Amino acid sequence: MRILYSFFVLMLLSLPVSAEQKYSSWSNPDSSSSSAGDSTRELIDKLNALIDDAENSRAANPVFLRDLRELARSYSGPQNMSVLIDDFTDGDFTTNPVWSVSVGKYWIEKDWGLRSAVTAQAESAPEPETKNSDGKDLAFAILGAVLKQANRDSGGTTTSAPAQPQLAAIHSTVAISNAFSVEFDFSSWQPEGRFDIGPYQGTDTNSGYRLSYAPGGALSLQRSSSRGTTIIQQAASAIPLEDQKSHTVLWTRDVNGKMSVAIDGKIFLNVTDRGFSDPFQGITIANLGGDYIIRKIAVSGVK
Repeated sequence: MRILYSFFVLMLLSLPVSAEQKYSSWSNPDSSSSSAGDSTRELIDKLNALIDDAENSRAANPVFLRDLRELARSYSGPQNMSVLIDDFTDGDFTTNPVWSVSVGKYWIEKDWGLRSAVTAQAESAPEPETKNSDGKDLAFAILGAVLKQANRDSGGTTTSAPAQPQLAAIHSTVAISNAFSVEFDFSSWQPEGRFDIGPYQGTDTNSGYRLSYAPGGALSLQRSSSRGTTIIQQAASAIPLEDQKSHTVLWTRDVNGKMSVAIDGKIFLNVTDRGFSDPFQGITIANLGGDYIIRKIAVSGVK
């Protein structure tokens, strides 16, 4: 056995120098000058060239080649870049990132997220006081109540002022490209009101795209500007979310203006609009008479 071992060692020592240099030192591709993005683009270019050759020679099913080209296009397109992420677990929405309340009130509901509750209440005139010390005062009070009720029943006006629309709005200033992705977990707690969210342009938080939800299930995409608000598309069916559960909403817009909105993985809106072609300067959230909680939100653009 010792003889065989010695022979094996001698064979190794007698190998020519050129054999020792057959393998060069290994270079980590992560530290090389060529980036992963360059490698990906090179692979996509080669794949597209193969698809072109297959199409010209009719070497494969056209549907299969189309699917391959769509796959290549999806990897060669713009890459997503996160611009805002907030789960509100720090208990403070005024820093990292900064949210600014435009009107109304917002607060952090512990273990839930960013909340706003708005109710429209009528301001009624005070009821007349009833006095036991004087029977006349009590009689006049009763007579006044009867007349007030009769006026209501006949459709007449009352002393109650009409309910004023209530609003709470908050926004965050952040650079968002024209193509974007907005994903948030959201819950609705009252059967009234309306919830709006979307990117805005310039300093006017009312100018931009809006995803609007009304309790009971009405969902729509809107475009708002100085010329007014236009409904781009409305969901064909109602999507009621008042179940005291958090629902995930994903809204995307690509470089060609195609937008889609999915709730809990199911697409409800799918439309193309090129009304806004410039980047956006922030994202805004509005509550018009409801009770809503945002558990977390993530906004991405393209680079």
